Amino acid sequence: MDEYQVKAAFLYNFARFVDWPPQAFATSDEPLMVCVLGEDPFGRALDDVLSGKRIEGRALSVRRISDARRTKGCHIVFISSLDRKQALAVLAAMNEPGLLTIGESGNAASGDTIISFVLEEGKVRFAIDSAAAERAKLRVSSRLLSLALQVRK
Repeated sequence: MDEYQVKAAFLYNFARFVDWPPQAFATSDEPLMVCVLGEDPFGRALDDVLSGKRIEGRALSVRRISDARRTKGCHIVFISSLDRKQALAVLAAMNEPGLLTIGESGNAASGDTIISFVLEEGKVRFAIDSAAAERAKLRVSSRLLSLALQVRK
């Protein structure tokens, strides 16, 4: 499995172990929308992993977006490579309850996202900022927190 196939599987599992506030969804059957902001490093891997999957009765959908102002309707946003200034602007624009932001270490946004991927000895790991999750009104399962390489409070 390549790095982004593994990260796609992680995105699915993050969605399984995070609870969104009711107001994050317009309707009870609205799909859980996973958005990729910026350049898409996943190729078909993310679509393949999420295809046909459901969480709490909600279908999972993928959308690619090029602008942080287009995150309306997104529940998870994976932020691809951005410079620091862009990253901060993106995160400020996305500062709304119910939005799980995910970045990569080495990526300018990673220190400001709720979850950041970290490559350690060739393995994909992740860190969680629990205070940022709380500000976004997201509840992260203790099971997911226990698997994190680091939990920032």
